[in-house]
Amino acid sequence: MQDLNKLWKIFKDKFTDTGLTKGIFSAPGRVNLIGEHTDYNDGFVLPMAIEKEIVMLGQLRNDRRVRVFDFGYNTEIGFSLDKLIPLRKNTWANYLMGVVDEIQKAEYILQGANLIFKSNIPRKAGLSSSAALEVVTALAIAELNSLKIEPVKMARLCQQAENNFVGVACGIMDQYVSCLGQKNYVLFIDCRSNNYEPVPFKDHNYQIVICNSKIQRSLVNSEYNKRREECKIATKFFKHKLNLEIRALRDITIDEYKKYQGQLPEVIARRAKHVISENYRVQTGVEALREGNFLAFGQLMIESHQSLKDDYEVSCAELDLLVDLALKQEGVLGARMTGAGFGGCTVNLLERDYVDTFKKSIKNEYKEITGINPDIYVTRPTEGAKVLELR
Repeated sequence: MQDLNKLWKIFKDKFTDTGLTKGIFSAPGRVNLIGEHTDYNDGFVLPMAIEKEIVMLGQLRNDRRVRVFDFGYNTEIGFSLDKLIPLRKNTWANYLMGVVDEIQKAEYILQGANLIFKSNIPRKAGLSSSAALEVVTALAIAELNSLKIEPVKMARLCQQAENNFVGVACGIMDQYVSCLGQKNYVLFIDCRSNNYEPVPFKDHNYQIVICNSKIQRSLVNSEYNKRREECKIATKFFKHKLNLEIRALRDITIDEYKKYQGQLPEVIARRAKHVISENYRVQTGVEALREGNFLAFGQLMIESHQSLKDDYEVSCAELDLLVDLALKQEGVLGARMTGAGFGGCTVNLLERDYVDTFKKSIKNEYKEITGINPDIYVTRPTEGAKVLELR
């Protein structure tokens, strides 16, 4: 937890006290344990909230202005609640403005506010610092204005903010887990119905360790759109072949895939294979965790990485290296790239006793080969967005 007294002091230095409601709020980043590139195929995902967060301090104002100070960029911006237009510069502010815009579109009445926020979620690492910023803003604005917005509704508003205002066609996963995460539980989400279910991850003998390759994800957007297109082509093919109500690759069984894969262009067949098998891995993984079978879960993570590397082709040399290095270490049950790919992080499942040795070995070996110092974060599933103080 970040030092709140210090943050209040900075808040008081920056802004005049308006005498109105003020508070402190937080929202976590997330890592996806398994279920990659399944979300836009109406499939299944299994993320968890991590012990990295954004903390926001806020106080209402007597007018319609919002002033925000971001510690990370040491920048302040201001805008009016009556005139919300995306910024070309300081684009981080668009995530906040988009949220305010969606809350107002939902016909909630807002007052202006002074806000400052500090994040220890690494940016551009695929750990959803942007969703955490949306969620902490939504929570702060809702609580300061005494609005009762249910967590699921809040997550949806945040997703809409990113879709409509920021212009990123993201699914619901990141906002859901930042709002709805629970301590010692991962979140099983059905991306078609948006139903979710907490799945226990309670055994403290096992730990999640995230390795940041420090390779910023460059190809993501163009390749991401290409993959979506390839999945649409495969869906169309199966719809035609099977004459069934098929809306996405989520509706195809592994057997149906095997029967017709030879009739698809080779690349399209591999893309479909990844999505269809990955959905199966998520569902099997959920059963494994329910039974406390961490060994089986780790194996599914390894298979997921192979599939992302060979069939979906969204990995990169550094991510593959981190996975290979991890799987040579003692006490490692599973390792895979996580997030959209082409850089970012790997996620690893370890026996707790081996965590320190793992960190040391990975840091040394990765640096020796790439010249890059990786960042390593050890985390357990934590709770979602929360009010730390309101007065």
